[in-house]
Amino acid sequence: MEESTPTISVIITTFNRKDYCREAIKSVLAQTYKDFELIVLDNSSKDETSEVVKNFDDQRIRYICHPQMNIAQARNLGWHNAKGTYVAYLDDDDRWLPNKLIKQLALFEKPGHEPALVYGGFVRIDQQGKKIGEFRPTLQGLQGMILKDLLKQKDAFTGSASNALLRRDILEKLDGYNEIVTTGEDWELYLRLSEKYTIEYIREPVLEIRQHVGPRLGDKLTEAAGLELLVMDQYKDIFNKDSKMKSFYFQKIGGKYFRMKDKQKGRMYMRKAIKASPLNISAYIQYIFSFFGNSFYHKMHLLRQKII
Repeated sequence: MEESTPTISVIITTFNRKDYCREAIKSVLAQTYKDFELIVLDNSSKDETSEVVKNFDDQRIRYICHPQMNIAQARNLGWHNAKGTYVAYLDDDDRWLPNKLIKQLALFEKPGHEPALVYGGFVRIDQQGKKIGEFRPTLQGLQGMILKDLLKQKDAFTGSASNALLRRDILEKLDGYNEIVTTGEDWELYLRLSEKYTIEYIREPVLEIRQHVGPRLGDKLTEAAGLELLVMDQYKDIFNKDSKMKSFYFQKIGGKYFRMKDKQKGRMYMRKAIKASPLNISAYIQYIFSFFGNSFYHKMHLLRQKII
């Protein structure tokens, strides 16, 4: 008997988070939409992740334990192994709400709509799963319409790679994720996607994104600064016409180097920020703060994060 092809391929990426991974899998199996396969990609975990996955008695689950690789490589491995028309990623520390897939798929199937990516609102939760915030999306549009808003990071957009439902053929046309990008790989992909294809959203929350103190890819400051420089180069025509955005990026990069205690590089990029936009007052302030010691700068950074 020929095996049927699922409509959606769900891909969980995991590493040494067996308890969170169990919750993530449960949230997929609890979906009201049932025509999916679930691929669990284990980045060579040292805990009991494999036993956790194998304890789920569901023929839709495929477990792949692979050699250690960066997250962009793992995401590419996922969609290369996917059989579905659509692909949905779920990081092991996040959880989907039960109607996520059915609500997002409805937009793909709506007459007159041809999105390449559909995302939704999300809820932020703490380590224990308690709600600490909620976000409703605002950015959507046809080819190229939201690219500049994404570059400006106008809002939180998907908030996590766990949010989007993507057409698999679009991933193939874009050659998937850029494997030299080791943090923010989803954002870099969405920038390229927004240049050529339509993005749509549903307002209501579709997932819970966990905030915790454990290591996250977003904590890689050197890699994050490298990504911002790569993006500035990829879209240099846009940046050259928008001095405020160019200044904003240089300021962000400089701030990351200050947090890494590399004052020389931090001040270099902060001067670039000021040169790009001489009216960027906050860049002057950060530059001055860098002369007051690492502890003072760190305290001011935390204060600024709370304010914004």
